[in-house]
Amino acid sequence: MSPVKTASLSRYMDSTNQKFFNLYTDWFRQMKYRLRELDLTHPQFQILATVHGLSLQNTEITQIMVAKAADVDAMTASAIITKLSREDLLDRYPGKKNPRSKALSLTQAGEEKLQQALDIVNQFDQDLWSQFDASLPESIDQAQAVVKTHHF
Repeated sequence: MSPVKTASLSRYMDSTNQKFFNLYTDWFRQMKYRLRELDLTHPQFQILATVHGLSLQNTEITQIMVAKAADVDAMTASAIITKLSREDLLDRYPGKKNPRSKALSLTQAGEEKLQQALDIVNQFDQDLWSQFDASLPESIDQAQAVVKTHHF
């Protein structure tokens, strides 16, 4: 006989965790489909948007700053940044404050690609989330604040 209890599995399958996972998976699949027309992944979009956002407030943007602001681990951010740099969407150059660190900026092609992606993502955001109660963003913010305080 299996040690898995049917009641435990049933409770999990009906749980908020499972519903959230299903929602996230469907959302991510649709986002991925829309960005594919630009040959861009969602994490790449996140990095481009973060670099641009940080550049509005800072004179020098480093990979570490981008990883933290995008909430991506440093190794993943580095791999994405390297790929975006090879595709001429990001410039990487020695930092002025610390020449051993890499500073980043969007290229002209990167700015154009980011604007195209923003148009797609903002339209998707409007199309999808406008179907829900207007208080949903606030509920998501509250849930995120709670989740961020749980350190395991």
